[in-house]
Amino acid sequence: MDNTQKYAVIDLKSFYASVECILRKLDPLNTNLVVADESRTEKTICLAVSPALRSYNISGRLRLFELIQKVKTINYERLKIAKYFSAKSYNHLELINNPNLELDYIVAKPRMSTYIDYSSKISVFI
Repeated sequence: MDNTQKYAVIDLKSFYASVECILRKLDPLNTNLVVADESRTEKTICLAVSPALRSYNISGRLRLFELIQKVKTINYERLKIAKYFSAKSYNHLELINNPNLELDYIVAKPRMSTYIDYSSKISVFI
């Protein structure tokens, strides 16, 4: 009998965002995505921020209006280098390789039952 223990590490700060990326067939490590219900006010809390978006020093659990402001600030700084934007992108690698792209992101409406389903599938896998 194998007594080897198995452990899994899940980044709970971005789990919901990662699930949303996977459902859209996007790479969670390369997609700027936030989970928030934008049908409410801009004061709504962002439940999760993808790892790609967090790489811009955008933390999870901020309010949507704070995210909007931070992205404006980031794009203002990008314009100092690029002088103009030719398009927008939510793809982290594209943004790194092309300073003429404006940082953009996807807002995904929370789907708690979906996250619970994915969580239970991970538990079975482990």
